[in-house]
Amino acid sequence: LFYLPQGVHLLDRQYQPPIRVDADLRIGREAANRELYIYLTPVQLATQASSAGSAAGSRSQPALETYSFEFELHCLKGFTAIKTPSKGAPSISFHLDDGQKKGPLYMDDANNLQRLTEHLASHFVVSLADAATHFFTTKPHDPDALHMSLTELNFFTTPQRKKPSLLTRFVRDPYTTGLNELSKIARVASDYAYGGVSSQHRLYEPYQMPTYRQLDTPADPMVLASSVEDGFEVFSKPTVLSKLQSVARGPEVTEAEFKLHLDSNGQVLRVDELKQKIFRGGMQMSLRKTLWKYLLDYIPWEASTEEIEGIYKKRSSDYYRMKQQWKTISADQESRFFLLRERRSLIEKDVFRTDRNLPYFEENSKGLELLTDILNTYNMYNFDLGYVQGMSDLLSPLLVIMESEVDAFWCFAGFLTRVERNFDLDQAGTKLQLSQLNLLVSLLLPDLSAYLDQQDAANMYFCFRWILVWFKREFNITEIYRLWEVLWAAPPNYHLICCCAALEAVKNFIIHSRLDFAAILKHVNDTAYNIELDKLLSTAEGMLQQLYDLRQRGGLPDEVVELLGMPAVAAAAAASSTASKSRPGNVLRVQ
Repeated sequence: LFYLPQGVHLLDRQYQPPIRVDADLRIGREAANRELYIYLTPVQLATQASSAGSAAGSRSQPALETYSFEFELHCLKGFTAIKTPSKGAPSISFHLDDGQKKGPLYMDDANNLQRLTEHLASHFVVSLADAATHFFTTKPHDPDALHMSLTELNFFTTPQRKKPSLLTRFVRDPYTTGLNELSKIARVASDYAYGGVSSQHRLYEPYQMPTYRQLDTPADPMVLASSVEDGFEVFSKPTVLSKLQSVARGPEVTEAEFKLHLDSNGQVLRVDELKQKIFRGGMQMSLRKTLWKYLLDYIPWEASTEEIEGIYKKRSSDYYRMKQQWKTISADQESRFFLLRERRSLIEKDVFRTDRNLPYFEENSKGLELLTDILNTYNMYNFDLGYVQGMSDLLSPLLVIMESEVDAFWCFAGFLTRVERNFDLDQAGTKLQLSQLNLLVSLLLPDLSAYLDQQDAANMYFCFRWILVWFKREFNITEIYRLWEVLWAAPPNYHLICCCAALEAVKNFIIHSRLDFAAILKHVNDTAYNIELDKLLSTAEGMLQQLYDLRQRGGLPDEVVELLGMPAVAAAAAASSTASKSRPGNVLRVQ
């Protein structure tokens, strides 16, 4: 599962100079049905000086195998990881449940230490127990703490380089530094001219952002905002959002309304209009079994009734063929199929604790059996991705609605096509979304963004669970039905706007209580099942309208335009105008 060939070394300090032992480190198993082990295999001996012959006394050089060790992974109770020591190389020590300590193992490359600890976090919930000693505890995975391992490992974030002092910068480049500082004086004067900023701003409450006066016409005041680029401080006009409006949500799509979108052949007409209605109000419960199949790309919108029947037959045949592939694997074959065996074990554990409060998934219910079969079949369908913890959360609502193994599977496959990167083993996809969320927060909630920067919480890791399973752990099952269908019908990455709306509800408490990162994480987790869905959706839609308005004025960054899949400015203006005239509260049109 994990391998560092000659990636580590240890030092035997009984010898002078100490003997260096270069070694391979790996995590895996070597026999069928054997527990996972951590192995250290010595490769060669060398001293830090030129040879072992200079060792003190008459000791002979030790045998290579004396430095090897192995232990069962579940015996690991913690580790000490030091990425940036005051001297020497990055290191890790393993602490076992019987009191033994293995290590320290030194690494020439700090990236290898990061890879190792992130891999351990895939097996355990990793928590920082003592910041002074860099000691982390390892506990079995808790399904209600999917976010914790990544959160606690944020010490691997590359620290920002400290900005040189004014005197140092002036000595290095007096011309540029002088212009920059004079420009700052101009900026402060402009702050007072255009926003009436408190005299304490930036001096005593650096997280508070100035409130600029709303202008009826585009303004072109003195430069107000700055950033550093290639040694120069670049100034630009501030981002002035329109006032956040509370948007009245639309009604649910009814069966009668849906029938108006069907032609005589059963094809769906005016698809964009229908998706807009779903985005604004969701749909009646009785429609979900039908419309979710369209929203999740199981059934094409343009398919006729006859074509849909053909799709059902083919998809049913495909599903049961894949199901038979894993059902017919013998125990002997499975003993040599490590990944399949490992994933089936993980599926069994996760299914046992997924939505057990719902009658559909009660003990020994048909729902639990179907949940298990669908997840194992998806493992065969997309073996490159396989099964990752959290996927069962995305499947269970689909299975409850569809009440069909085949239909639930193909809806699930379509859903995972959208969120597949949430389950990258290196969490790169989720980290990218957290970075994109940080950008949106800086635009929509600048006061919170500034405060998070102050608290070293701009990584947004406290929103990890929201993104990973699309708020599944924050709402009850009926609210999740409505939220997900809105997100499926919404512009791209609209779940990130919903994250901003959820943060808007708690930002004042976070700022005024001056919560640090750990307290923010706890407070956000405590909001589970206490978020008002209607308010969140209304706020999110108002925020999206703010971004559209800013886009029309040419002030929205290109990366946000691309992130949200916005149309050209002229098209957006026409759509917004048409939508606002067609119905009160219908403030934008989903493209």
